[in-house]
Amino acid sequence: MFDQKDFEKIVSFIRVLYHQPEGIVPLHAPVFRGNEKKYLAECIDTTYVSYVGKFVNRFEEAIAAYTGAKYAVAVVNGTAALQIALLVAGVEENDEVITQPLTFVATANAIRHANAWPVFVDVDRDTLGMSPSSLEEFLEEHVTIENERAVNKNTGRRIKVVVPMHTFGFPCRIDQIVDICQKYHLLVIEDAAE
Repeated sequence: MFDQKDFEKIVSFIRVLYHQPEGIVPLHAPVFRGNEKKYLAECIDTTYVSYVGKFVNRFEEAIAAYTGAKYAVAVVNGTAALQIALLVAGVEENDEVITQPLTFVATANAIRHANAWPVFVDVDRDTLGMSPSSLEEFLEEHVTIENERAVNKNTGRRIKVVVPMHTFGFPCRIDQIVDICQKYHLLVIEDAAE
């Protein structure tokens, strides 16, 4: 359990990371450096202000090219993206999905929207992201492999996916997490919405 000193260390870490020695540390702040206002006005003028239009198409094509994917599909928000990713990964009703407790509520919401159950493993203090050692400890203690499927020995539920989250854009130890998950036949979906 975190106590007040732990909390203060985390806040201090975030302040140093974001060069914000005092006051509120905003989760996001709009930045307009180029043609954003012009493009927004064009969207409004053409009535393409929602999920279609040339800017959405350009965005999807650029993301696909950047990631090397065949296609990319823009969705309304990170919660929807995570839910869709979980469903595409084969998460079914009453499966469990391992994630971390230090995250925005959208991560757990997406898991529940997919009719699965979130299971929380601890984070590392230096990254604020999922701790590979906590993940491995949980898997060693609570998971058995049955027909190349990870099953929680306590609940009898299948664990299909692990969702680490890159807190405030600060990367977790994703390579270690992926290596651990491969040993347990678990897929990894990175939550990089922050």
